[in-house]
Amino acid sequence: PPGPPDKVAVEEITDSTAQLSWTPGRDNGSPITGYIIQARTPFTVGWQAVDTVPEVVNGNMLTATVVGLNAWVEYEFRVVARNIVGLGEPSPASAKTRTEDTIPDTAPTDVGGGGGTKSELVITWEPLSEELQNGEGFGYIIAFRSVGMVKWTRAIISTPGVSRYVLRNDTIRPFSPFDVKVAAFNNRGEGPFSSIATVYSAEDVPSVAPKMVRARSLSAAEIEVIWEILPSLPERVLGYEV
Repeated sequence: PPGPPDKVAVEEITDSTAQLSWTPGRDNGSPITGYIIQARTPFTVGWQAVDTVPEVVNGNMLTATVVGLNAWVEYEFRVVARNIVGLGEPSPASAKTRTEDTIPDTAPTDVGGGGGTKSELVITWEPLSEELQNGEGFGYIIAFRSVGMVKWTRAIISTPGVSRYVLRNDTIRPFSPFDVKVAAFNNRGEGPFSSIATVYSAEDVPSVAPKMVRARSLSAAEIEVIWEILPSLPERVLGYEV
């Protein structure tokens, strides 16, 4: 197999691409037929093959453009040559180079919530990994509105790792439905919002007691208790305790 290529360098880098160059190693008596580009980041396990333009890097080429990179992530690259005998040893790694920043291109997932205490709306989501934050100044935008309303209310959270927001307002009725969506932002701008989820505000204890409670003897060991079903309440009634 061929010897390792050398002098792998990043000539130009954007938020999602990197143009590489290298010098060939020894062909060891069998012409080099192609090259494979590999990359690693602080978020990957070892070296991974990456997509390039052109898709197939033939043995006569000493440059290629790596595509599909994540923004604002530090990358190292290396090159492996092959010939008819097989794959050679990889080149030394290039210098670590960070891709440029850009606005977030991924929306938070698993948006939901509910629970909490009286007069609260609890909103939760799965936070984006550091690899997908795409730049500095990262945070979240939480938008919510009562179901049936048009206007959205927005809240800003500037803590990257947070996954929960609690709105406290005495005007929130118990177990009321809200439309909720969450987006990420950084210093470059706002990313896309998640799909809209329906989240209910916190419940409260029933505000009235059952009426018309009466009992009658059924046997020496049994009593039947009867009451009037509660009317529709703002609070959700799950059952009764005798």
